[in-house]
Amino acid sequence: IAEFIFDTKRTDIIKLDFADLKPGDTKEFEFQVSNTKDNNITNVTTEYQITIKTFHFMPLLIELYKGDDLVMTCDEKYKRNTDNALVCESKIWELVHDTEKTENFKIKVSFPIEYNTQEYTELVDYIDLGISSWQKIE
Repeated sequence: IAEFIFDTKRTDIIKLDFADLKPGDTKEFEFQVSNTKDNNITNVTTEYQITIKTFHFMPLLIELYKGDDLVMTCDEKYKRNTDNALVCESKIWELVHDTEKTENFKIKVSFPIEYNTQEYTELVDYIDLGISSWQKIE
């Protein structure tokens, strides 16, 4: 039986408190995705996708980076679900079974300075980060 190993690791505690986010501020957090854990590597090629959900009531700029490359901006070009949350899905990435690999990601959330007006002071929002993985069937 092939062993399926897919590990997500946080390099920092994920805490983005939007109550403290003011126009002109930027907050970041990093995480990793790996096909190894405790010196064991997966026996199958895996695919994975990152999903960001937010109500996007606040005019936040939400960016996903893979390494130093911007790979997704979560904005209104994506669709909203039945709960009116904006659902942004990344492309699908692959981790092969015969090469140990850890991929670094960062989410960067910015509150642009031009929204420094009274109407945004009482708004609340959230960001839900999901990582789905599955065995690649060729």
